[in-house]
Amino acid sequence: MKICITGYSGFLGSYLSKHLAKKFTIKKVNLRKMPDPEDSDLNKFLDKITNSNIIINCAASLNPRTVRDFFINQDFPHILQTHIKKKKKKIVLIHISSINVLIRDRKDPYTISKITAEKKIKGSNVIILRLPLLYNETNGIIQKEGNLKLIHSYLNQKFLPIYPMIYPGHLYQPVQVKKILIFIENMILKKRKLKKIYNIIGKEKKFLWDLYYQIASYKKKRVLKINMQLVEKLIPLFVKARIKKKQNFFQQLLTIDHSKFFEKKTSL
Repeated sequence: MKICITGYSGFLGSYLSKHLAKKFTIKKVNLRKMPDPEDSDLNKFLDKITNSNIIINCAASLNPRTVRDFFINQDFPHILQTHIKKKKKKIVLIHISSINVLIRDRKDPYTISKITAEKKIKGSNVIILRLPLLYNETNGIIQKEGNLKLIHSYLNQKFLPIYPMIYPGHLYQPVQVKKILIFIENMILKKRKLKKIYNIIGKEKKFLWDLYYQIASYKKKRVLKINMQLVEKLIPLFVKARIKKKQNFFQQLLTIDHSKFFEKKTSL
């Protein structure tokens, strides 16, 4: 079986490529080399991707700013799906999305682009995996990877005697990346009944502060808690609306619950 992985250099894509290579033939595709949508060579590029049994689309820009960033996030999945249908091939497309799409208070460009992508690609040959915050923990230590890489970088600053951090930050149900690898492998091997959409969550709820404190503890760093719950009550509604449209850390100024949605959940 041949599996094509786009976004193979990213956090999930790199682990997925290594893990699945143990049992399957893996084809890696770099979307940075993808021709522009108007380029006549785009179809040839898509032909290389669709020469597979399964395609896992991990490609995404976490901080979309350019036209190409938004194209990769919200338009490329649909173009790929359409190309598969035109070729009349029995290919399963597994699209990696985000649990953010279900969170009403997430209004940032990344989330909006993921919502747009899902609206365009719903169909018979697509499986959507909505993933939560992912992390890699080895021997009880959260590694400097994925979204938590920023926390590690902050705590590695040498000149700070104490490291302030907002409290509590977003509430997550994070999942270790190795559990996602096994989950996807079992999907491919059809060890579980396949569904069209999976809303993946972890079994434990953790605030950003909990993750930050855990990392700071084994780095033996002194931390300072800045209670944003008190400050948040004083923030005008129009300011909160603007913050919700910002990326990454700015959103942590508000307490957004990423476990609060009503769609069926798959707990790992």
